[in-house]
Amino acid sequence: MVYRKILWRLMPFLLACYIVNYLDRVSIGYAKLQFVPEMHLNEAVFGFITSAFFIGYIVFEVPSNLLLMKIGAPKTLMRIMTLWGLAIVSMAWARNEYWFYIQRFLLGAFEAGFFPGVLLYLSFWFPNHQRGRATSLFLVGIPLSGVLGGAISGSVMEGMDGWLGLHGWRWLFLVDGIPAVLLGLAAYFVLTDRPENASFLTPAEKQLVVDDMAADRAAHSHKPSGSIREVLLNGKVWMMVFVYFTMTFLNTNNIWFPTLLRKSGAGSVTEAAHILAIVWCFVGVFVLLVCRNSDRMLERKWHLLLTGLLASGSYLLLPLAAGNLWATAVLVTLSTAGGYAVFMVFWTIPPIWLEGTGAALGIGMISAIGQFGGLSGPAVVGWAFQQTGSLYIGLSIAAVLLLAGTAVAVFGIPHARLRRAGG
Repeated sequence: MVYRKILWRLMPFLLACYIVNYLDRVSIGYAKLQFVPEMHLNEAVFGFITSAFFIGYIVFEVPSNLLLMKIGAPKTLMRIMTLWGLAIVSMAWARNEYWFYIQRFLLGAFEAGFFPGVLLYLSFWFPNHQRGRATSLFLVGIPLSGVLGGAISGSVMEGMDGWLGLHGWRWLFLVDGIPAVLLGLAAYFVLTDRPENASFLTPAEKQLVVDDMAADRAAHSHKPSGSIREVLLNGKVWMMVFVYFTMTFLNTNNIWFPTLLRKSGAGSVTEAAHILAIVWCFVGVFVLLVCRNSDRMLERKWHLLLTGLLASGSYLLLPLAAGNLWATAVLVTLSTAGGYAVFMVFWTIPPIWLEGTGAALGIGMISAIGQFGGLSGPAVVGWAFQQTGSLYIGLSIAAVLLLAGTAVAVFGIPHARLRRAGG
């Protein structure tokens, strides 16, 4: 089957990129266990350090996606990954909180456009009935990065601590940053911009993809937003912005999971990291099954509702497990699985309502403005943690917000009836 052939050609590399991407973004959650006491910082400052990433990300997200439409995905991903890898490496030499503020801002600015750019790129290759599977295979990089992050972070931070006079957290940033640079340099040579230019497809296979895309557009029961003005005035786009805001507010707070497990009884960074590696293994299997079932049933609405309820409910139950390491680990597992499943199913929806330049702007806008949740989430949780000594208040706020976002996603955004191309 042609789409399986495309998946095998593109997805291993894109998946490797996303694993490194997410690993680089969240490794600071492990590193904080060493650099916060070393630099005499508090939890509120750490929350603001984490949030600085999203300032740069928000500012440069839409311009990066529009640039991708002009110069193509290979050049765009080469620029993004090389620069963000260098930014991560530079964090190994941070001296105080102000260094971190600048470096995290630059990391967000350099990384902006990667995630929505890849989603836009996948929309060039896969029609709607194939997109859920392709999107879920790409987004499974999140749990895989969690598995690797858990396996690598504790070993690097405790096993390499003191090598060449560098503390373990500095080594962690060096180990995490270099692969991004190497993958960025490779992107230009590995990726093909569009199916029409793919040397690995036969002329008949190229035409099949083109015909499926045309049938996909013809199957829409609505007129997709194509122009910039139409996108900016599209109420559905703004509803999707809000929904994504609530998701990023919740999911970015997984940076606090190592701290939460340590406070619940994990004896070391390594033990917390190993528990989280197990958590992410379950999450990876769960989200793949959810997205596969969503594609098989050609249904998004109820998959969003059930996974959103699972995530928010598990977050709200966390205070009941306070002090119990394994009960906390179970709830962290369920909340993370639900949170990322709803995230993955959601991202199959925007390409249905957007196309052409409107897709580049709309997907970039949803991702960029929605990232205000990623900016405010860690800051709110960190501030509440510093003021009360409890992580649970901030995490409960995140859960309530996700409930609201899930309600809007399920009942506010019209769900087009999904059809198989040509069917």
